[in-house]
Amino acid sequence: MRALKNVRIKFMDKEVSCTALFDTGSNYTVIQRTFFEKNFGTNWLKLPRTIKLYLVNGEFVEADKYAQITIIIDDVELLPPEIVLIVDKFVDEIEVEGRKIKLPELIIGSGTMDKYGIILDPKEGVKLTGAALLL
Repeated sequence: MRALKNVRIKFMDKEVSCTALFDTGSNYTVIQRTFFEKNFGTNWLKLPRTIKLYLVNGEFVEADKYAQITIIIDDVELLPPEIVLIVDKFVDEIEVEGRKIKLPELIIGSGTMDKYGIILDPKEGVKLTGAALLL
């Protein structure tokens, strides 16, 4: 299941808004390098080895950088900060089930959703359970 939502992310002393795709089919949380670099500079860390990933449309990409960011959903700051992979090759739009959609700046994967108690409700979209609020 997938849902789009506007969120805020904080890195170091700066906070910005972005669109996030909450994707239960994704194992990783990833962010566009161009978006990250524009807003936070190149203050990322290098991974010991490159990770190979597939986007929602099946396109293959690689990640070799990461950062720890704080995700803020509906004014709730999710702590501790989450590790996000920074992806260089990030397409602007993809085709899913015959529809072209703009790919958001941030994709939040199932591991992050589980960690913070985020669920996707077919009627209400992205919801935080009590587990996330206790952190």
